[in-house]
Amino acid sequence: MVRRKSSPTRSRPASGSKGGQKTARGNVAGRNNRAKPGVIALQEIRFLRKTTKLIIPKLPFSRLVREIMHELFPRSEIMRMQVSALEALQEATEMYLVQFFEDSILLAYHSKRITLMQRDMVLMRRLRGRDDVINR
Repeated sequence: MVRRKSSPTRSRPASGSKGGQKTARGNVAGRNNRAKPGVIALQEIRFLRKTTKLIIPKLPFSRLVREIMHELFPRSEIMRMQVSALEALQEATEMYLVQFFEDSILLAYHSKRITLMQRDMVLMRRLRGRDDVINR
């Protein structure tokens, strides 16, 4: 047996207007509730700043580490890593990436742009010098 609602549903107005009820301010029911560009991204940034959890998923990161280890030491039979070592490596990696992107964003702001571009990251690598981890 099919359950039905006890109260009838409202029907749309027969006139050619798009929206529902009109008030002194205008059409309220037909208003678009879409967020402005960038608002949701800023909310996500604020949320991620408050949390202490890791951003990169553990399994893809561990696969990447295994692949890099295999490329660096092809004849070695290292197949296992301690969980604490992998977590420390992931934490250091995420911290470096976040700092790198923050500095690159500052370069984009300095050139009076909001959008981060590849040339900002290239310049950031040059500014950090040869002693930086990524430039070795």
